[in-house]
Amino acid sequence: MPRLVDHQERRRSIIETTWRLIAEQGIENASMRDIARECGYAAPGVLAHYFPNKDALLLASYQLICERTNERIDAGTRGRRGLAALRGLCLEIIPADPLTVVEARVAISFWQRAQTEESLRAVGRDALLHWRSLMMGFLAEAEHDGECPPLPDPDFVADELLNIMMGLHVTSMLDPYAVTGSRQRHMMERALARLSAGQTAGVG
Repeated sequence: MPRLVDHQERRRSIIETTWRLIAEQGIENASMRDIARECGYAAPGVLAHYFPNKDALLLASYQLICERTNERIDAGTRGRRGLAALRGLCLEIIPADPLTVVEARVAISFWQRAQTEESLRAVGRDALLHWRSLMMGFLAEAEHDGECPPLPDPDFVADELLNIMMGLHVTSMLDPYAVTGSRQRHMMERALARLSAGQTAGVG
């Protein structure tokens, strides 16, 4: 019998190859021909069975990065609440290990295109809104449990933490030897410690 093809797995494999090429060559230099060759296909037309064009492949690639981040956040916050859950979320978003470094390099490439492509901008915006909603819930739990002083402006606190994390995506790419994974984790730990002590800029 002919071997059954797992189309979902093959689709994901194509996306992961796309990530790697974008991380190595940049989003504009990763052609459909290059991607097909790296996937072991003789011609780029094979990719059309899964993605009609490069824009569709790029959109699916960005969506999968966000989905995987959300899966890690779900795992890292499961059974936790308040500051422990907030810490788990933050540590899953920052690019502090080899996998998330690759994802961050690819995501930054998408951010550039998102300036003019609404479909990509919508994916990124939805991810940020989802993370922000989770953070607001964790902050409310932290207040309720007495883990931090009452927050006069929790929206500001969530925005502040999000901007730290997004900034680390950029600075870790520009200077990876200085902005290492351990340094990123230390920065997040300090930000969370200030929050529990009532010293965050959004408090007081």
